[in-house]
Amino acid sequence: MYNQTNRPSGRVSRLMQNPEQETLNRWWDLPAALILVVAVFLAAVRLNATNWTDELVMVQTVTLFAVVTGLALGQSNFSSRTVIWFSAAYAVFTIIWLLGLTFGEGVLWQERLASLFGRLSISLDNLVRRRAVTDPIMFLFLMNVMFWILSAHAGYTLTRHANAWRATLPLGVSLFIIHIHDPFWTSRSWFLAGYIFLALLLLSRIDFLQKRQTWRETRTHMPPFIGLDFLRTTMIVGGLLILFAWTAPAMAANFPPAQAAWQRVSRPLYEARAKMTNAFASLRATVGVVQDYYGDVLPLGRGNTLTDVVLFSVEAPPRPSSGVRYYWRGRTYDIWTGTDWQNNLTEVASFSPAEPNFILPNLGGRWEASFTFTALTNMPTIYSPAQPQWISRPGSVFLTAYPDGTTEVNRFTVSPSIRPGEQYNATASVSDVTEAELRAAGTRYPSFITDTYLEVPPSITRRTRDLAAEIAAPFDNPYDQVDAVTQWLRENITYQDTVPVPPQGRDIIDWLLFDLKEGFCNYYATAEIIMLRSLGIPARLAVGYAQGESEPETGTFVVRQRDAHAWPEVYFPGYGWIEFEPTLNQRPLRRPAGNPLDEAGGEGGGSGEGAVAPLDLEALLGFEEGSLDTGLTPEEDAAAENISPLASNWGWLAAGGFLIVLGGVYTWYRGRVFDPTNPMIPISIRLENRFTRSGYASPHFLVRMARRAGLPIEARAYEQINRSLRWMGDPPKTCETPAERGRALQVIIPSAGDTILHLLDTYHQTIYCSQNGDSPVSNRVEAVRASRSLRNQTLGAIFKRFFARFQEPAQRKPLV
Repeated sequence: MYNQTNRPSGRVSRLMQNPEQETLNRWWDLPAALILVVAVFLAAVRLNATNWTDELVMVQTVTLFAVVTGLALGQSNFSSRTVIWFSAAYAVFTIIWLLGLTFGEGVLWQERLASLFGRLSISLDNLVRRRAVTDPIMFLFLMNVMFWILSAHAGYTLTRHANAWRATLPLGVSLFIIHIHDPFWTSRSWFLAGYIFLALLLLSRIDFLQKRQTWRETRTHMPPFIGLDFLRTTMIVGGLLILFAWTAPAMAANFPPAQAAWQRVSRPLYEARAKMTNAFASLRATVGVVQDYYGDVLPLGRGNTLTDVVLFSVEAPPRPSSGVRYYWRGRTYDIWTGTDWQNNLTEVASFSPAEPNFILPNLGGRWEASFTFTALTNMPTIYSPAQPQWISRPGSVFLTAYPDGTTEVNRFTVSPSIRPGEQYNATASVSDVTEAELRAAGTRYPSFITDTYLEVPPSITRRTRDLAAEIAAPFDNPYDQVDAVTQWLRENITYQDTVPVPPQGRDIIDWLLFDLKEGFCNYYATAEIIMLRSLGIPARLAVGYAQGESEPETGTFVVRQRDAHAWPEVYFPGYGWIEFEPTLNQRPLRRPAGNPLDEAGGEGGGSGEGAVAPLDLEALLGFEEGSLDTGLTPEEDAAAENISPLASNWGWLAAGGFLIVLGGVYTWYRGRVFDPTNPMIPISIRLENRFTRSGYASPHFLVRMARRAGLPIEARAYEQINRSLRWMGDPPKTCETPAERGRALQVIIPSAGDTILHLLDTYHQTIYCSQNGDSPVSNRVEAVRASRSLRNQTLGAIFKRFFARFQEPAQRKPLV
């Protein structure tokens, strides 16, 4: 037998006749080279798809030049050291040439080179001084250098050493890092899947070529189509592995230990990214999100994939009471068209921090404070607490001018955008009003408020209005009516990250309240606003971010992409716009009761007769909201606050889909193997043969599977007698003949006697007669049918035996 210890090296070379000339021979395979070229080019296309900055397409050109250079240098007779020098020279020329072309036409090359080195030196100086690098030339230079090194190394390693792992793994790791930092990583996952698939093909190709060389040297017989068998097997296995990799994250999302493990693995990546923020401040969506969600028109949408990526942090002063909840507002909307939100702005003006040019109304029940925002992404829109009064950056302010001379700030914008690492300060008036004050506010709304913020489109249905009136009927003041609508939405609408497409011709709010009964913050807030307006209570939509994760030791709030939020603001005379929280995945918004005589109203209790306020343990003990120890870490506590009672089932659906696919593959394979009219060589036998031909010892389980698969169909059908005996609790003995085993099973299941005799007949004819397994197709078909019939009869006997235990002794009947 072939001795595995004497196998030649795994390196594949051309048929080398003289070992002394090994260094002068190089390995080459055109299909493998083409697979590598496509793979590395796909990685460069993935980088360009991020659209982080202009001119990224040049990386694709650099990648092609680099991989071809690596393939050529690997085929050359140069030493490794000489190859490095040649590759570096080609890289310098190619990268500088392509970067120089970005200056446009008509510029002398002396000026191009001087400008290029000048920009790089300034960017490097800013990086060393830990300043924001706003010129994208540094990022372009680094990406070109990185992809040249990785691509040239891949080509050189493939042709010089025939090592597919060393050729594909470094570039694959870089591709994965780019992938998880991209804003649309979910929809662009197929780039990564394609690269993994090509890498598996390359690994399989190299492994086959190495084995083929070994087989030739050892004069082992090779079937003519073994190369196609390798390719087909690799494609099947690769497809299954990629399918599993794509469903595993969804399954892990419903498995807390897996989530914790992923957080531990990914934390270093996010920390490293945070440290490199200044280096990549020139990029679009540096941290992986498109920051300016909210345009002039806001449709409710179908939902977005939200992540844990940090967008900005806020240093806030201590809150004066537990009733203060921060909302980082970006803008507001006042007109609901029935399909989307719009604005009715009357003025847009430039804003200077030194000379504010607008007049704000004087309102009660509010607390003025200053906040410091630190951006971790480009921010063209300024976020601040509700009712902003002053911003430290010049820009534009969008206002609604009222007849009494006051103005209402809709939003601030700045140009250029706030870049990652930059800070700005904001002064705002935050609501600190009590329930008692809001109950006493009354309904004397200014006409300029009711003219705009009570409008509803004609599409609002009668039953939507009736539902709002029914919810508000027990209460006699706007606050308790608003609170009742808020609580109804929290109790009757299920939170979901995504929703289906609304049906044509249906009012969206009516569909939400009476049919869908699930949605995310846009739907919760819009439904509350429309219901309140139908009751004559002015309301509008505010968008931005929820409070975020608190860091008590620093007084800082960390705001992530998943904190993107929409909420209703309700107008109360004398107190202005007040926030409410109907969305179920956010904590209820509690306010101080105020006058003790009004505590019976409580939160959500209303002022109706017999209403009892829920016990607020934190307020009773004098703790700040959320300061009670829950026994969880801050990260776990923050995650728990944002979990809907009905968690998403996508993970289980993905797992079920994966199992269904596996079941289909197994059913197809079993049907082909056990099909008496179209026999084929089972995979177990093929695998066992490949182990044998390769000089490896086959695993014991594979040997057993191959032996069983190699039996005639009649013999495999006879195996059902042995299985039935085991299922019925009387396993066959080694010394028993097939006929004795059949008679034993007939005693246990008398009704299966004919089926058992038929299986024994076909088995004896196949094993002991001259046909030697080459029986007619009709015999094999009958054997398969008899085996399945015996299986069904055995299962029926098992069920009868089980249920017989629960019958009265006098009523017991024979099993069959």
